[in-house]
Amino acid sequence: MDYRMLLKKYKQYIFGGIILLIVACSIIVFFLVNATSNKQPDDELAIPLFSSSQSNETESYSQQIYVDIKGAVVKPGMYEGNANMRVWDAVMLAGGVSDTADTKQVNFSERIVDQMIIYVPKIGEEVEVPEKSSASQESQSKDTSKINLNQASETELQTLPGVGQKKAQEIIRYREENDGFKSIEDLKNISGFGEKTFDKLKESITT
Repeated sequence: MDYRMLLKKYKQYIFGGIILLIVACSIIVFFLVNATSNKQPDDELAIPLFSSSQSNETESYSQQIYVDIKGAVVKPGMYEGNANMRVWDAVMLAGGVSDTADTKQVNFSERIVDQMIIYVPKIGEEVEVPEKSSASQESQSKDTSKINLNQASETELQTLPGVGQKKAQEIIRYREENDGFKSIEDLKNISGFGEKTFDKLKESITT
């Protein structure tokens, strides 16, 4: 068999096959590279989104408070909770209410605060609620509407006049590094909060 004759006869088919093979390999490599480059941004975006959500959740649950639970509960005593808990959640920490509890006299949906006393009366027991003077009620109403520098989130701090995201972050950084604000005047220790800025904020903040 004369291979030179065969090569000469079929050389156009051989060259055509080689060219097609090269083109096919180029297309496969192109799609692989393109798929890898498109996938990378999605992975990068997923990381900061998850980190931001996790950070907010951690911050929300880091505000530890203590409540004293008394009365008709299974295990009366002092319990540690967080700012997102309700009276019902705190009572569950104490083992729940006992069989003699009069649950109609307790507002289980109320949000708990630090140093709060939760008293669950027994059936037939009347709990006296001390009357508050109008001045006391007005003072309490004002304190409730104020932003607590030691508990407010970054979003809540930005509701203050003249406080944007950067200043809110500085407030949170200061309280974390200094074990909280001892008084509202400590706000002036932060860069950007001078006397004029403080005067605008002092009626809207508390510690």
